[in-house]
Amino acid sequence: MLMVERFCRAELLLLLVLAPSAALAQGQEPILVRLRDAVGDTISPAERDSFHLFPNTAGFSRGVILAIPGPEFFAQVALSPDYTPTPVYYRIMPTQLERIRFLVDNRQDVARQVSSDTAMARALASFWQEIEGRPLDSVAGKPVVVQRVVRKPPEAPPALEPEAEPYTEENRYHLALLGTTLGSCAGGCVGARVGIKSFGSGIYGVSHPVFCITAGGVTALGSTAGYLLGNKQDRRPPASPPLDEGTSWRTCCCIGAAIPGLTLGLAAGALAATTMYGRGWISVSNDPSNLTVIPAVLTGLCVTIEVATIGYHIGRSIDRNNAARAETRRRALEEQNRPPEEPGPPANAEQNVTPGGE
Repeated sequence: MLMVERFCRAELLLLLVLAPSAALAQGQEPILVRLRDAVGDTISPAERDSFHLFPNTAGFSRGVILAIPGPEFFAQVALSPDYTPTPVYYRIMPTQLERIRFLVDNRQDVARQVSSDTAMARALASFWQEIEGRPLDSVAGKPVVVQRVVRKPPEAPPALEPEAEPYTEENRYHLALLGTTLGSCAGGCVGARVGIKSFGSGIYGVSHPVFCITAGGVTALGSTAGYLLGNKQDRRPPASPPLDEGTSWRTCCCIGAAIPGLTLGLAAGALAATTMYGRGWISVSNDPSNLTVIPAVLTGLCVTIEVATIGYHIGRSIDRNNAARAETRRRALEEQNRPPEEPGPPANAEQNVTPGGE
């Protein structure tokens, strides 16, 4: 009897020791991760569009970030009724989560850096494809193919969204400068033919109001057209995340282009002034102040700055390509260190995830 009593006590003690461990094991549920204060716990469709999150998930309704025991995170995305009724899950590595948070915190700065660079656009597309290209049916489930269930016509036409704020100023500056260069050259040519008249015997006279209004108007048209075109490009949303770019190439190319730019600018201005914008080697008798050379001086100055700017853009492109290659190598190394996964769906099935194929 004593042995039975001791055995019961030992069994009870063992249960008391194991009960908290079992409860802890059962309580390891996914923990909701707050992405950022600007987004909150749940990513709404408006926040998804504003911060350009999960751009390839068709039918996005809402999403949350979940933390589970281990180094990985998961994005749980609920889809609209037109798509797969069950939510889909995307595996997110810690470095990818920090990159997403950086995109949320620095949306405007990111846009200013990547708005006009195709290499950066490819890097961002690859970043999101790496996350959204392997949808799962649960945090420990198998790959799933998102399919559209029914296509509903819109009940009302979509409301017009307000015009986006400019993401960068590079295109406005560059295209306005280019428009001013071309406009001053064209304005001088038009003004010389409209405002300068021949009185015979090699004597030429200029009507200063006609010449100035014509040359200035054409120059202003070129500047305005370049600015508007650049403003349209500056308002395009960012297409890729920022990279750790250097500045050595853009600085060297800009400085290196200054000398040929100055040479070309002086040559262009002198040629336009001495030939009176293509009229010939003539001398204007009633222009003691040489007002007719103002467009030529402006053309030469713009040519000098334009060549230096082109050198800057060439160097910037080299800097960004070098940064993109470094990022590709980093992601390849990260991919090698990632734990093995179950094989994903066929290639044609992955393609259905992005457009939400039938």
